Amino acid sequence: MISQIDAAQFNTKVTASPVPVLVEFFSDGCSWCQTLIPVLSEIAAERPDKLRIYKFNAGDDPQFASRFRISSVPNLILFQGGTPIGQRSGYAPKRDLVAWIDSTLV
Repeated sequence: MISQIDAAQFNTKVTASPVPVLVEFFSDGCSWCQTLIPVLSEIAAERPDKLRIYKFNAGDDPQFASRFRISSVPNLILFQGGTPIGQRSGYAPKRDLVAWIDSTLV
């Protein structure tokens, strides 16, 4: 299961994380966002010590989400050392997401 974070938790969960973090920006009612959650849960389960994955409800806090130029959901941002190092929007199958994560983290 992917934990949901809010703006108050962002610094401790994402910025200060010692391992890379993938954040899914989503909104309620977004069917592609809901479809992506099981895929992200599988990836998180396969990499428990190498990657953290959280979800952030951009619909609940659009002002915070705008800091990362979120204009559509689902939108994934990969952070390393608290810095965004990759971003992609829309749904993608697991193999594509894993390839993107691996190529971005090199």
